Amino acid sequence: MRADLQNLGLLMRVVKHFAPGLDAKAMALEVRERITEELDYEHEAQAQRLFARRWRGHPFIAIPDVVADLCRERVLVTEWMEGTSFEGLRVAPEATRDRVGEIVFRFFFGSLYRFGHFSGDPHPGNFLLLADGRVAFLDFGMTKTLPRATIEAELGVLRAGLEGDAVGAHAGLASLGFFEHADPRFEPERVLAHVRALDSWYADDVRFTITSRYVSRLMVDAGDPRSDYWDLMRNETVPADSLFSNRMQAMTPAVIGQLNATANWHRVMSEWIYGVAPSSPLGVAESEFFAAWPASTSRAA
Repeated sequence: MRADLQNLGLLMRVVKHFAPGLDAKAMALEVRERITEELDYEHEAQAQRLFARRWRGHPFIAIPDVVADLCRERVLVTEWMEGTSFEGLRVAPEATRDRVGEIVFRFFFGSLYRFGHFSGDPHPGNFLLLADGRVAFLDFGMTKTLPRATIEAELGVLRAGLEGDAVGAHAGLASLGFFEHADPRFEPERVLAHVRALDSWYADDVRFTITSRYVSRLMVDAGDPRSDYWDLMRNETVPADSLFSNRMQAMTPAVIGQLNATANWHRVMSEWIYGVAPSSPLGVAESEFFAAWPASTSRAA
């Protein structure tokens, strides 16, 4: 894999041919850094210890502890977790699939919006449903930390999308570096329409079932030439800091869609976008957990 990374520049030049607005050099550097970290077991062990400390005692999320005495440069040993794999979850009762779907969502999106530090690999093989009802998350080779200012700017764009604020959505994405504010190719109403297309699964205050078929349509609008918004995407860039958060935010509903999970995703997102009180049992339990944190515990630690 390290050898393959040497060819990354060539791949990025091909990508730039289809999307000339992309900063290929910055993207290649970001991909190389994240993949190199994934190959570094010492880095992964450090990240996993941080996640384990942060979520220890959580009512429905479990992170295996790292067994430091047994770890080496090329060996990572963690606490053993046994539970139902993704294949088992796909045929589980509807209530179980709904619950696990919301937990997966809260872990990946919540890590980003609550802490600014998240796992960038929401793969179906990276979590298990434990016998006690918690979900164990297992792989921390690819993690990313974003500045709080970037998180707040992204939340501002999402807020503008939900509120139909074309000027706010346009200004927010421009401030994040997706395009120049004065670029006439990015008309605010078109930008807003694209944001709303990507956020449609949590736009309304209703229960919504995420399916693989729906996710396939979503992925077209996320970066496919067949999208009605390809004229925008091919001319915008993806800031390096947003590359892996965008990937995580696309892959998470893709995983949930394989479970056909249903929830009021709007209300969960509103906890982070607007700071409203949770309404689901999982949200209430999580809120109580974080409210009981010791004052000395740093959420960004």
